[in-house]
Amino acid sequence: MATTSSSPSLDDSQHDAAAPEFNADDVPVEVLVKHLLDAKTALASWQLVMRANDLATEGRRMHEESVILTAQTGFLRQGIADQISILKQVRRSMQRVYKGGQKDFKMIVKSLDEADARLNDTMQKLRETVVERVFRPPEEEPKSLMDFVDEKSVEEIHNALKESIRELQNAQTSFDTDLLRFDNDLRTLEKILKSTTSNSPSAASSSELPYKPMPHLLAILTNHSHDMAQHLQSLNKHFDMCVTAVRSTQGGAALARRRAADITQDDGHPLSISNDITEQESHLTGGDFEPLMDPQERAEVVQVVVQDASEVDEVVTELHAVLQQMEIAFSSLKEQADILRAQYVSTVNGFQVLEDIGGKLQSYIEAEDEFVDRWETERQTIFETMARMDEAKETYEGYSAAYHTLLMELERRKSVEEKIQSTLRKAKQTVDGILEVDRKEREHFTQEIGDYLPADLWVGMNEGLPRWEFVAVLDEQERMEQEPRTPTLKNVGLATGN
Repeated sequence: MATTSSSPSLDDSQHDAAAPEFNADDVPVEVLVKHLLDAKTALASWQLVMRANDLATEGRRMHEESVILTAQTGFLRQGIADQISILKQVRRSMQRVYKGGQKDFKMIVKSLDEADARLNDTMQKLRETVVERVFRPPEEEPKSLMDFVDEKSVEEIHNALKESIRELQNAQTSFDTDLLRFDNDLRTLEKILKSTTSNSPSAASSSELPYKPMPHLLAILTNHSHDMAQHLQSLNKHFDMCVTAVRSTQGGAALARRRAADITQDDGHPLSISNDITEQESHLTGGDFEPLMDPQERAEVVQVVVQDASEVDEVVTELHAVLQQMEIAFSSLKEQADILRAQYVSTVNGFQVLEDIGGKLQSYIEAEDEFVDRWETERQTIFETMARMDEAKETYEGYSAAYHTLLMELERRKSVEEKIQSTLRKAKQTVDGILEVDRKEREHFTQEIGDYLPADLWVGMNEGLPRWEFVAVLDEQERMEQEPRTPTLKNVGLATGN
């Protein structure tokens, strides 16, 4: 702190010559000795000045270091920011591939569900369709169309689809793990950089004083150190003048030594002024005391000592106050320097993390390529399996349609049989009518001429007409393979019955 008009000063340049009315002999030697001892005690403030000089020197060193570290930190951070931008582009590309896989997976699962639902609906229709009893042996339990289908092929299709879906999920999980590792690396890097920016010197100041930049704090330390050195120099001049005043006063040196021996310093030792005062021999001429220096000069010295003595304590108090301000300023400067150093260390750590990520980047890219390859392979396998599922569905639908056609064929054949039976009934009625007419004609013939003809003239004359029956017959091969389903018409020859 620069010396102001309100600050105490012991600068003898501000003192005028001794006033004519001032008499140095009126100042008791005890007063001069007291001023001397007070000045000697005040000189212990040199430790405060040394501390102030140390603070200013260390503050300058920290400021210079901070300037260098700030430049290096800024350079590293800019480079890291550029690399992070590139890494984020790579990460976004990987994310698009991953999201595309997820979307494709949902579409595949949806298509599989729809295809499986269609197949299950078709199979359920087969299960619900009971085979007509007319097609099966009488003693057999009722069966559905599904009982005549081998379901192992459908089970194999389902198992193949489950395996492919499991492979897709494994590929997603593996790729997702790599993405999480990549994200963790980026978050770690960004966390390090954010911690350095959020903990800025202006925001992290813990003192109650308003924030001041480091150059301003360094200027405070430098100015205060200079002011304290000037104060110490003034105290030293004041002490020299006190020594001069005491030595130029009869009995002053001896009294000063005795009084100094009675004073104990902070370190427990008595106050010593032996090196500062050398006892001056008194030369008495005619019994009168003769001063060692010019009376006018001595009067000026004594007057200055008396005037400045009242300001010694104020100067010492000022030194303590200024040093306290320097301690506060140094603490703030050190806090900022520590933050800047921590920012540099964190940035270096971030750069090391960036190097680690760079070493892993190739593995992340390879993980993306592996995911794409596995995805395409399993995707193609699923589509092929879905084609098999659709083929099975079409086969079952054809089977169901064929069965319904079979029912129509059954109805057609029944209709044919009914037509045949109707025709046969009509034919039988016609034949029966002819036979009845023939019977009557035979009876009439026998009644009219039967008595006149010998019985053995027409062998078989009294035999009836052949009897006609309509029966269903099968070919020999058909008879061996199955029971007849529809009747066929065939003349079985003559019958001798009535």
